[in-house]
Amino acid sequence: MNLKKILLTTFSILLSVSIVTLHYGKASAADVYTNDLIPTMTSNSTPSGRASASSEYSTTYQAYRAFNDAASESYGWVANGFSSPQWLEYDFDTPKTISKYTLKAEYPNEIPGAYMPKTWDFQAFDDTTSTWVTLDSRSNQPDWPAGTKREFTFANTKAYSKYRLYITAITGPGSGVLVVGEVEMMSKVPSGRAIITITMVNGLEKEYDLSMDEVNSFIAWYDAKAAGTGPAKYAFTKTWNKGPFKARTEYVIFDKILTFNVDEYNPITP
Repeated sequence: MNLKKILLTTFSILLSVSIVTLHYGKASAADVYTNDLIPTMTSNSTPSGRASASSEYSTTYQAYRAFNDAASESYGWVANGFSSPQWLEYDFDTPKTISKYTLKAEYPNEIPGAYMPKTWDFQAFDDTTSTWVTLDSRSNQPDWPAGTKREFTFANTKAYSKYRLYITAITGPGSGVLVVGEVEMMSKVPSGRAIITITMVNGLEKEYDLSMDEVNSFIAWYDAKAAGTGPAKYAFTKTWNKGPFKARTEYVIFDKILTFNVDEYNPITP
């Protein structure tokens, strides 16, 4: 076995252990989300955006109270009784791609028969069609002890300015007063990407910006070819500088590769 083949085989083994294992660990981890994107509200319109609701029990329990990040259990939005449906809305100044929200139970001691939502839709307003779009639906939720926070996630890739809880039933005996202690809304953080730099035996370097799935596909091909199976070349689809072409594909040849390295990063969420 010549020196180049020894180096390639050793590098392949080390890379497959150090990088592929790391990727699989990330693949099994939970999705990552931003912090709450709603600012700490001090009124229905300050400091930014706007909170609103179908009804309010009193000026003490206005819609913004569900977005004021208060730790006390005596705060929250309280509807004026309960008749289905009721809704609680927050309007962002700029569109956000929300794919997670949380609800926290806080029961005002001075309001008897206060209950949390039991059945609802989480909706976004589509400006292009002037309609509310249901992004997530929940039904028959169990009772919420005071201070309990629950998280709800769903798939969404579109940015909207207005989101709301559209509530059609509350916990408890079926009658009472609707209360929502705190609401948070989050965006999903994009999955990681990486810059892969391939050094050819002639010293030429080729660089590609890829998703981690694409990186691992390349590594799987490389390892298979180092073991003696698979095609001799690997195709990279070039999505940049396409010019007049429908598609551009660049091939790298296995026995022309000297080394390659992977620099992983997380895209910045706008």
